[in-house]
Amino acid sequence: MSTAVMSAPEWQKLTFAALQSVKTTLGRESEALRNLAAHYVENIDTQLDMINSIGLLYDAHKKGGKIVCCGIGKSYKIATKTVATLKSLTINADELHPSEALHGDLGLLRENDCLIFFTASGNTPELIQLLPHISSNIPIVLLTCSKQSKLASHPQVTSLLYADLPEHLKETAIHGIPAPTVSATLSLVLADAVALALGEMIEIDHMKRKKTFSMKHPGGSIGSDLSHLNDNFTRALSSSSSQSDSLPIHGSYTSLLSLDQFRECFRTTSATSTAAESAVDDSQVVKSNFEFSLALMNARSDSCLKTKKAEFLGWSELDFLKNLALYDYIMFESGAKPFAADSSKLRSMYKDVSGLPVGFTGMADFLSLFREIDSPSGC
Repeated sequence: MSTAVMSAPEWQKLTFAALQSVKTTLGRESEALRNLAAHYVENIDTQLDMINSIGLLYDAHKKGGKIVCCGIGKSYKIATKTVATLKSLTINADELHPSEALHGDLGLLRENDCLIFFTASGNTPELIQLLPHISSNIPIVLLTCSKQSKLASHPQVTSLLYADLPEHLKETAIHGIPAPTVSATLSLVLADAVALALGEMIEIDHMKRKKTFSMKHPGGSIGSDLSHLNDNFTRALSSSSSQSDSLPIHGSYTSLLSLDQFRECFRTTSATSTAAESAVDDSQVVKSNFEFSLALMNARSDSCLKTKKAEFLGWSELDFLKNLALYDYIMFESGAKPFAADSSKLRSMYKDVSGLPVGFTGMADFLSLFREIDSPSGC
């Protein structure tokens, strides 16, 4: 029945039931997570299995092997997500689909590797069929919600990562449909916890782990939040500001950076270069209009930003810092006269302004660095 022919009371009843279903699912999944956390606090056997499993993964990494995550259906998706997390932590990992494995992909397994089988039931036929074709020298860790299963008791399975799921919290008990929901959530959460713990074992220093992660995850909002730790970004930023013929940093990358990260980058650039800038006397800082125009004519066209004075004065602090990162020169017209400023000088003044109690108050503070030029040509 469509909403067009459904009466208001019927629609209200239907949507209320849907809301109650969502609340029930969220409540049961939350309960399942609390139960899992408590299980790892209280159950000694599960703790010992965890220690043994993480030890196998750690040994594989230290011996130059990789962690291979294998599953089918929803479990394969959890396996691929786990691989992505491990890679971002600089842990060598790969995914293996059991069907593809039987058709040649077994070739990715090497000595010193460690396998993780993902299966909520512990009875996945595709994984069981794979076992005879896996070397006994490769340890297998089983991540499952069922200890009473074929794989959990198989002699080739070396260790267990147990995602305890009580009967009353299983999918069929909640909604009567065995679609992987609660079991998938527990498996994913447990895999994440193991990956993070392994990363901490490999590199104890938190800041080193954070810095390494920033290098492996430069994109998106996560990359922008950690950009001040990313040597590749700060190196590119420093190069862009010191070389007039360098390529500008790509806009799609810098546009993601937060204001705080731009501030961090500009304030933590080379102390040597900052000292050198402050040591330059006024006669060198303030060039003649002719010399400055000549420098603009020799500059790359894509290293200059042309705007209008009104637009320049309307820039936010973030707009200003983005453009300083992207361009070597900033130009605007006031009336019929062109004016320009060197981004390195603007950047130096910004550092000075940021150190004052009032800080950044607006773009008008930087107008004094703009000089009238003979011609806007070149840039």
